[in-house]
Amino acid sequence: MNQGETSKFVYMKYFLIFTLLIFSLLNLNGQIEIAYAEYNDEFRQTKTVVFMPAMDTVKTQIYRKTLEAHWKLTPLEFLSYQQYTDRKYQKGYSYLLFGDDLINDGQTISSYVYFELWMWHANINEWEKRKKAQLAKIELYPDPETTFHPDHIYDYRFGTQGHIFNWCPGFFKNYIQMINRYIEKGELRSEVKAYKEVQDLEKLKTSTLYIPKYVLDQHSPEQDILPSLSEKELISDYKYNYKFVSTEELSQLILDSKEPIFYLLFTRSNSDKYVNVVEGHEGRCVYSKHTAQSYNMKKSDLQKLYKTMNEQP
Repeated sequence: MNQGETSKFVYMKYFLIFTLLIFSLLNLNGQIEIAYAEYNDEFRQTKTVVFMPAMDTVKTQIYRKTLEAHWKLTPLEFLSYQQYTDRKYQKGYSYLLFGDDLINDGQTISSYVYFELWMWHANINEWEKRKKAQLAKIELYPDPETTFHPDHIYDYRFGTQGHIFNWCPGFFKNYIQMINRYIEKGELRSEVKAYKEVQDLEKLKTSTLYIPKYVLDQHSPEQDILPSLSEKELISDYKYNYKFVSTEELSQLILDSKEPIFYLLFTRSNSDKYVNVVEGHEGRCVYSKHTAQSYNMKKSDLQKLYKTMNEQP
């Protein structure tokens, strides 16, 4: 990186952080958001395009197999970028793709990466007035490099593991299961709202909570690396069974599961964080807590989970 590029990077870094707190007040997107339920019938008549070129299939075959196994809503079509652009404005298609936003209105700037399901919607005979209808959106948790360069997500494509903390084949399986379930039910969902499934949280008391080790990583608002949180500190007020595992280990546990398995899923998106507990066999979010203007996992997050598990019905 030359001196000019370095100066530009540093400027963007601190400009980003200076405005994170301001922009977070405008952020209404949860980690998993389901919208436009009124378009579900129209959506079910489409073919869903997935940007997965043939050259990617060898290294990302597990993602294709996962989609083919768990996607129940529409026919799928796996395409290269050129094939995708040929279909982008045609009727009869929906799109399951990565996306990014680097929003700069002259006063605020913020960075997001996500995985989304969307389609064009237009009134009869008004295709030229079509609008984008985002049916589902999953916020992703990028590393510092991707935070400052969110468009890198298109280079990573499905091979994002290592740059996106909340991404692996097992997590992806559950994301697809959730999207399918919510859309089939016509259920709107935003994870700025707290959710809990009492019966599942009761089961969690006698089960193991699997915790991916990436939740221990700590970053400053400026995306500098801070000392990691210790396992002992994070879990000090959680009184039930738990086990720390690598993301790779957890992914395989999810993929191999034949019965309920519970794990902690942590996401930081811009200056908002989402703490979820997911049942990994069926792909159900059984606990969800959103916190604005917070950047890292804290022991208080496990305290809140423990308290919720022990609330009287």
